[in-house]
Amino acid sequence: MTPTFTTGADLFGSWFADVERGEPPVRYALPEPFAALDVRPGRLILFGGAPGGGKTAAILQVGIDMLRMNPAARLLVANVEMVPALLVERVASRMASVPLTTIADRTLTADQLDRVRAAVVALAPVAGRLAFLSAPYALEHVAAAGTAFGANVLALDYIQRFTVGDAKGDKREQLETAATVLRRFCDAGAAVLVASAVARQKGKAGSTYAGLNLASFRGSSELEYGCDSAYLFAPGEGGTITLTCEKNRYGAAADIVTAFDPTAQTFAPAPSGLAGFDAAPPARPRTSKPKGG
Repeated sequence: MTPTFTTGADLFGSWFADVERGEPPVRYALPEPFAALDVRPGRLILFGGAPGGGKTAAILQVGIDMLRMNPAARLLVANVEMVPALLVERVASRMASVPLTTIADRTLTADQLDRVRAAVVALAPVAGRLAFLSAPYALEHVAAAGTAFGANVLALDYIQRFTVGDAKGDKREQLETAATVLRRFCDAGAAVLVASAVARQKGKAGSTYAGLNLASFRGSSELEYGCDSAYLFAPGEGGTITLTCEKNRYGAAADIVTAFDPTAQTFAPAPSGLAGFDAAPPARPRTSKPKGG
């Protein structure tokens, strides 16, 4: 093996030249409630939570809003559980504020149909920068499709269902390899949003999804080590969902408190003031400093 390295003299010179230019790095703008998410090229953001907890809705909302606010963004959505048409229905439901079941059952009123039509028109400018992966759901296929489409943002939902290589290893080995591949996507300049399953937590009341933490991501610790930021979806009272920041490699760990409407698959900022205080779940004590490795 030929050793490779960069000297401090070379690195300090090129790094400071970049600092002197004063050009801010690319960061994809997002509206509330996800404006605090630091989505930029090279970042890997991990989302975890119980089944049906809103991960898919959140990733779709972040992805579509990113396209609408950032003309340079090109998004490839790879969802192993839903065909593209069903994902589009979710997007339309949120954009039109029309119940998802009404769209799925094709029982829209004239007014609802007009709102969906307006949503389709509003999405037209970004439709060419949005693609949905078809089977097979292998990370090699994600790489090939992303390259062919020119994607610079990847949304994978959810990582435990993707295969890598010959898929002959056990699940843990597959996830360890997958974590390495995800980091390669980032090194190539992509922003990567990843939904992950989580493991049930054992307690006196049995196994539940309460009390999730950084070690709860299912399968391999390589996921928690390899990501730049990690958020766990914690449901609260009054429809609130707190995205609990368990790790932030490049800054303080700050939670994102949202209000989720499952009817239209929409996340909104949590109520402010006293109403927000009443609706928000109690603060969760942090027993240890978030890992920043």
